[in-house]
Amino acid sequence: MHQKLFILATIALSAVNAHTGTHVVANAAEAPATTFKFSETFPEAGIIPTAKPEWLELIKNVEIANAPVYKVGNGLVPGQDPHCDWTFTGCLAKDDLYKCPKGQWALTYDDGPSEFSPKLYDYLDTVNAKVTFFMVGGQVVKFPDYTLRAFKAGHELAMHTWSHNYMTSLTNEQIVAELKWNELAIKEVTGFAPRLFRPPFGDIDNRVRDVAAALGFVPVIWNFDTNDWSYSSNPEGYPQSWIEGNVTKWADNAATAIDGGVSLQHDLYDSTVNLAIDILPILDKAYDLIPVGACNSVKVYKEGNSTADKPSPPSPSSSSSSMTEESSASMVSASSIGLGIAALTAAALL
Repeated sequence: MHQKLFILATIALSAVNAHTGTHVVANAAEAPATTFKFSETFPEAGIIPTAKPEWLELIKNVEIANAPVYKVGNGLVPGQDPHCDWTFTGCLAKDDLYKCPKGQWALTYDDGPSEFSPKLYDYLDTVNAKVTFFMVGGQVVKFPDYTLRAFKAGHELAMHTWSHNYMTSLTNEQIVAELKWNELAIKEVTGFAPRLFRPPFGDIDNRVRDVAAALGFVPVIWNFDTNDWSYSSNPEGYPQSWIEGNVTKWADNAATAIDGGVSLQHDLYDSTVNLAIDILPILDKAYDLIPVGACNSVKVYKEGNSTADKPSPPSPSSSSSSMTEESSASMVSASSIGLGIAALTAAALL
């Protein structure tokens, strides 16, 4: 046995590369007062957690792809993609969800809930639009009332891991912990365990897929990136007018598009929430807006999709105790411009 260092890098269109910016909100407000009481003691937010022993039993006898554990770093050597890594090549596996049928569009928002999410909830209520929120576990624990509000409003709640780290840089055990703590936080608040998850930065390969599948989770990517994260961090380089222009092109192409859309947006910042409110009407004129689970006809929660015949979620004052790969060419939107560079350094024992 000896250790061999692999350096893998790729240059890909920005539309198929997720943002590489920080998940930290500068001068974030304190969480509002809540009467919600969690029965579980959760890990520290933003830190890779440790899995419970019983969770690790779920992957004990599972065949998992022998992909390396990557270290996020700098690399200049072009790499190959033997493990269907979406970050490197936009590779999709057969169970990845990333689009809607023609004529439908799924609005998806990552990284929340945040202090700015209620503004978006208010607007969605006004226009009667249902969307999918990919929530970070630490944010759910910080804002349980916002989480419950989104759920009760009929939006789909899905997972975005506990700490928002690159999933291919995690061990199998850490992947289990990231997903199961995220699941547990949402279930404590709503009474429902989500099935759908979005890997932070779109960072997923067959190893991550195998671990997630063993836990009963389904990955969701996207085929249209609004680049709202760039607008938030660099409004002069990525002005709102540029983003609105792209969205307008997507809407104008609705009649001739082969597939519908799943767009990537965020409700972590005030600027991205305001942008979301501004661009929703553009897409609403051209597409039927529908949550991503609904447009793919999949179960959103392990208990089922409909909440009508299920127990009510806990009140705020209480709580409940090798795949077939397909081309990614269809994922690149016509409005994509620029290049993104993603590099990871992988160390594997051979």
